[in-house]
Amino acid sequence: MNRKDLVSSLILLGIAGSYYAASSDIQDSTLADAVGPKGLPTVLTVLLVIVAVAIGIRAVISAPASPAVDCKKDAEAHWLRALGILGLAALYIPVASVVGYWPALTLLLIAVPLYEGMKPSWWVLAVAVGGATFFWVLFELVLGVRQPPGMLY
Repeated sequence: MNRKDLVSSLILLGIAGSYYAASSDIQDSTLADAVGPKGLPTVLTVLLVIVAVAIGIRAVISAPASPAVDCKKDAEAHWLRALGILGLAALYIPVASVVGYWPALTLLLIAVPLYEGMKPSWWVLAVAVGGATFFWVLFELVLGVRQPPGMLY
């Protein structure tokens, strides 16, 4: 049993419960659509619970993790690495204002794995295009949330 994952699972379940409790106080308004203001928070709560339960099940059925051979490498990956990801996310905003939502998101989804050391491959491109298309369909078509247009797209 992996104790850290089990504790993380329980914490995530607590966060999901707190999030649902906080979002259940959202009042309906005259501008509410078919989904309503509680729809997205409820879906997010269900997704959090699914992830938490999956982590918990994996923690219970998995063998204990063996100690890493080279802990020094992970110890060196500190906050500067996180600042690089934050920089990529910050660059997304001006890029999206120029090229548009879908191309900027595709570029971001390509840049992050390359920044993390993944070798360029067709798989990176396929996941980026698929991910950007998924989010565009989700926001534009399913939820009806218009994405800001760019100067080029």
